[in-house]
Parts: sequence; C-alpha cells; structure tokens
Amino acid sequence: MKLRENEIELLLKTSLFNMVPDSTLLRIVASPYCKVKTFEKGELVYGTRDFSRSLGIVLSGQLRVTKNNADGHAMLMSTLTQGSLFGAAALFNDETEYATDITALTESRIVFMTQVLMQRMIRREPRIAENYIKYLSGRILFLNKKMYFLTAGTAEQRLSSFLFDNVPQGRPCELPMQINKLAGALNISRASLYRAFDALTQSGAVEKSGKTICITDAERLKKYMR
Repeated sequence: MKLRENEIELLLKTSLFNMVPDSTLLRIVASPYCKVKTFEKGELVYGTRDFSRSLGIVLSGQLRVTKNNADGHAMLMSTLTQGSLFGAAALFNDETEYATDITALTESRIVFMTQVLMQRMIRREPRIAENYIKYLSGRILFLNKKMYFLTAGTAEQRLSSFLFDNVPQGRPCELPMQINKLAGALNISRASLYRAFDALTQSGAVEKSGKTICITDAERLKKYMR
C-alpha cells in the first residue's frame, strides 16, 4: 500500500523528518521495509505480546494508549493523533512484551518503519539521527512529568496533564474516561477531581458541560503543568 501525496507532506512536518529533503523521504517510503496499514475502529494496533519492532506514525485517525495497573484495570496514558509517533519502546531492545496496549479509536492509517529501516536511516542520515534523539529526549521528559503528576503533583496539575494529552484542542469532545475511573487513574478523590475541574474552568483554560470537555486556552492550561 503506497503513501498518498498528502501523507508524504504530513511526514515531512513530523519531528522525525524535520529539515529532511523531500528526495530523502521519498527514498525511505519506497523501501520494502516501510509499510502502510489500516486499522478499523476498536482494532488492536499494538498489544503487550502482539507488536512489531517498528516505529509507527499516525497518518490519519486516533489511537488510545492504555496500560494495566496493579489491579488489572486499563489506565489511559495518552491519545495519539495525526502525526504522532509510537513504538520506540520496542524498536531497539529484546523485550518480549510491549509496555502498553494501543487501540484504534477511529479507522486509522499508520505507516510503520521497521528496525532495519530505522537503523539505515540513523546511520546514513545525520539529520534523522538527531531528530530521533530529540524525539527520545522529549519522551523521557514527558514520562518524567507524567510520573511526577501522578505521584506528587496537585490535582490541577494531574488533571491538566491528562487533558492536554488526551483531549483535542479547540473543539468539544466527550471525556475519555468516566469520572470515577479518571479519579482513580489520577490517584485523587472524586471531590478533588471536581474541584480541579472547577479551577480549570474558572481560569478559562477549559469549558465543561456534563460529560463534554473543551480546551479553550491551551497556553493557560500549560501553566498548571509547571
């Protein structure tokens, strides 16, 4: 399955291919180690024992990333949208299990670049190697912040981090989790969660009506994450 012209343009805008010449990307996507797959809504993309050693990039659709906690309940980690990268945790190691489950929220098209292709890209293209290192550094920072918010952050910090990772900006959508499950995932009481929602709403960062949430001011929301 070949990449469409608009999908190649999308890849050029991702962090991995920042400042990479068009001709270089065209050679990469023509490789037999670069494959495009379509997943139906609800279909498992990656599972703990069902994954490939490839870097995936979302061309269209949305994916939900979850991880089972100690009680066996799935905890929502993030939502991947167009242009998001995933799979780095399985790319260059021998672990037999993947860290999370990734499921298609909508019909999704994804391009996969195998370990062999990524090795060649990193060896032959210094710009891609640098971009990939920056991406990994960003992931380390993201995970460190998430760990902090889930263990020591205030209720507002935990909620704002969750919303920023899982709610599209500027348009209303349904909360990704029920209130009681969200409180459990953030390790706070329901009362604290409601107070955090009130604080974010009163600040103008978000609007909430019943089960519907909308990020109205992303920059204001980010201030709670510092």
